[in-house]
Amino acid sequence: MKKTLLTLGLVGILLAGAGAPAGAISDDGATPLPGTGAKVLVNAWHCNVFADKCSFKTSTKTTKGGAKYKVGKISNTATVKANGWQATLALSPSGTQVSENTRQVSWTNKNTWIADISGIADPGGSLNTSITTCSDGGAFTAGVKAFASACAND
Repeated sequence: MKKTLLTLGLVGILLAGAGAPAGAISDDGATPLPGTGAKVLVNAWHCNVFADKCSFKTSTKTTKGGAKYKVGKISNTATVKANGWQATLALSPSGTQVSENTRQVSWTNKNTWIADISGIADPGGSLNTSITTCSDGGAFTAGVKAFASACAND
């Protein structure tokens, strides 16, 4: 039994090294950018296990055939929510307070292919059980626009 648990633990460590950070919860979404052959891709992730604070990251990217695709304007809004009874949330960067347990941070870039946001969520209150991180993104170029969303939920 001990050998099995040790083996499973080692496999878990090896698998955690690939892709998203160890213990991360993530989601992504995509939509075509009309008339360009490009896609708007959004991603949201946050830590899964935390004792005090939790890191998060959101991004909006535009690609065409897997390569970077520059647009006139690209934006990303991160919405982070602490879930639980009487939950509160502090965020770095502080962003805009939506409610006691929800904050939003937005970023817009011009003449590039990416807009991303990262920070630290500090949930408080009684019995917080999880964090939800959502990414809403949009791209605008040559008179067309497209939007996509993703939400990482525990």
